Amino acid sequence: MTLPSSAELTRARLARRAVAILLVAAGLVACVLSLLQVTGGAAGQTRLVVTLAFLLLGPGWAAAGFLRRAPAAHVWLLTVGVGVATTLLIGQAMVMTGVWAPAGALYLTTVLSVPFLLRHAVVAL
Repeated sequence: MTLPSSAELTRARLARRAVAILLVAAGLVACVLSLLQVTGGAAGQTRLVVTLAFLLLGPGWAAAGFLRRAPAAHVWLLTVGVGVATTLLIGQAMVMTGVWAPAGALYLTTVLSVPFLLRHAVVAL
């Protein structure tokens, strides 16, 4: 087994920071578009893509950022798995309680994920 070079670690750190920053931006944009109640046209399509990308990747990247020197495949598998699981659990809780508030779920997920994403963007990985 060979250890990765410092150049590879630096590229990996920069890539992880970039993804974290993009996900913070996506979460904030999704919340703003939700608050503005954007629904139709190109802006509505953008809202859909940004919101889905954040909900499926944001919570998972917040968790995966704690992995140290893990292979990229492990990081992305954890990211997608946690993101999908979080979204499904929140949806299931809303269905079971009869309180259907997808905008509230988006805001809650953003409030819980963004601090960790910012930490991963700032702290050296």
